[in-house]
Amino acid sequence: MDEITLVLENIEFKLRKLLAHNEKLRQRISDLESDNRALREELNTSNEKNAQLREELIVVKSAKSMASVDRTMARQKIDELLREIEKSTVLLNR
Repeated sequence: MDEITLVLENIEFKLRKLLAHNEKLRQRISDLESDNRALREELNTSNEKNAQLREELIVVKSAKSMASVDRTMARQKIDELLREIEKSTVLLNR
């Protein structure tokens, strides 16, 4: 009977050890799932910020492009006015 008792005690010991290890693993899983949720939220926030910055970049590029067009039109107008001034000067010198 003592041998059976020892075997049962050994089994109970191993079972308690396995249950404790199982609980630690469950806690680890819970912690990892929590970390995973936090990282996913952080990723979503970063993706939203990235999209916002891309939109701002498009606006800035568009504004620069428009400024370039305005500058070109202004130069053309100045050149036109200069030609008119030169024509007037030629007419006045006659």
